[in-house]
Amino acid sequence: MVTHGNTFYLCFLTLNQGIIMNNSIKFVIPLMFMFSASCYAEKNIVEVSKCNLKENKTMKDAGALNKKWVKFMNANVKGGGINSYYLEPRVGDRDGFMFVDVYPNMQSWGASDNVLESTEEGKALMKEFGLLSKCTGNRLYSSTKT
Repeated sequence: MVTHGNTFYLCFLTLNQGIIMNNSIKFVIPLMFMFSASCYAEKNIVEVSKCNLKENKTMKDAGALNKKWVKFMNANVKGGGINSYYLEPRVGDRDGFMFVDVYPNMQSWGASDNVLESTEEGKALMKEFGLLSKCTGNRLYSSTKT
């Protein structure tokens, strides 16, 4: 079930063997992409990762690597528009820090994972992040400006 505003779209697919199955799949798959894209239209996608610096690493190192990551992403993900922030705690539990990556849409978030995994420069960046910090959890949000 896909939700868009107050309207609910419910797609049922009965798969039969042979030509009916092939034609159904050819129709339903693009339809599913269309509905899922409309759910995230005009919403930024925000990925938040909670991390701890490794020994002898600093927040200055985190900032420099994050800046390098943003430049790479915007050069390699169609449409760009990707931003990232690193957050340092000031009050309360001061353990660790967070990376907050903001994507213009779900498609750019998916493309960013693809470019990190499929290019040598992307793999090298991920290795650098592994040497910098250990991230213990992340979440993906859709955001709506109010």
